[in-house]
Amino acid sequence: MTRNEASPADRELLGLLHDRGLAVSVAQLERWRRARLLPRHARKALGRGQGSTSVLDPRTVEIADILTRSSGQGKDLRATVLAWYMRAGTPGVHSRQPVPEPPFEAVRDALVWALRGSRIQRLMEQARRARDDIDTDVLYADADKFLARLPGLIGHPGRMRQALRDNDQDIQPPPRGGQRSMVNLIALLGLPPGEVSGESFAQAMTASGLFPWADSEMLVAAFEHAERDGTLDRLLHEARQRDAVAEAEAVSPQKLARAREVARTLGLCGSLYLMHGLLLPDTPGQQAIRAKIDELGLGEIVITAAQTLTKVKAANTLSLCLDPHFDHLSEQLNEVLTQHIDGIFRRPGEDDLAEDFMAGWMTALQDAAGQET
Repeated sequence: MTRNEASPADRELLGLLHDRGLAVSVAQLERWRRARLLPRHARKALGRGQGSTSVLDPRTVEIADILTRSSGQGKDLRATVLAWYMRAGTPGVHSRQPVPEPPFEAVRDALVWALRGSRIQRLMEQARRARDDIDTDVLYADADKFLARLPGLIGHPGRMRQALRDNDQDIQPPPRGGQRSMVNLIALLGLPPGEVSGESFAQAMTASGLFPWADSEMLVAAFEHAERDGTLDRLLHEARQRDAVAEAEAVSPQKLARAREVARTLGLCGSLYLMHGLLLPDTPGQQAIRAKIDELGLGEIVITAAQTLTKVKAANTLSLCLDPHFDHLSEQLNEVLTQHIDGIFRRPGEDDLAEDFMAGWMTALQDAAGQET
């Protein structure tokens, strides 16, 4: 079917999308309708004996817009739905009107599909099924193999910022101990008690950079104290009982929407945290946010949230944010954000314009790259 064979409302819709720089076909529109993502056009009577015509609803334009922006060649529709959900409620790129919400059933199905396909989730399930040393060895081998393919940790943004300012051409990522950190955490949460020692746990946490304020001795002591007083067993029992897929299958619209808000808070803070390493002009507001992230030991978590919010991996972030613990952590970050909202991109006593702020950032990046401004 060509554009000329489309209904009047579809021709109007395609024209509006074209004006926004978006290319989509009639066949694609029909695919979205069959999936119950894009509404069908209402019909308007033309008068006695004159039949009816299709009428374009402005909301349909915004839905087609976000579906187009969230889609990709060969991309599963469920991945598109997740990307749409993570953008819903925020200002649209073109109209600046809030992006409409996708049908919740489609969102829940997409979340369950993504979690079932998550390698991290499968490794957790593999750990829970482990019964002997052979199973444990296979788990560690499989986890090492998978995690070795992932990007290494970026390190603390403060160190990255200093390296860029010093024009260090050989900026090295931190040791890949962070991958072992993830392996040990998977084992800790899935294997029977006692399989991961306090020393292994402390080494993993130190390598991960999640707790920059704690040394190895502190972490070992905390681990052993939690073992003695039963806190560790209780927390691990709760974690082991948690079934991410089952939780997603039963989640309510309200609870998932709250998890999305938590994820967005973590992602916003993670973006600021990461951009500090990329020479974003600093302000007291940003300093306060980074201090709270470091205090809570959330550096890598917020950076991961920032990098995955509109991807399939957002499913893991959403699942994590369904946990009340992360809701509480995000509230603490949100308090700092609210307190410093006017000073995140503005220095005290200065009336910086956004354009000036961005120009300062570009200048810093060019200087670091050895370019003339």
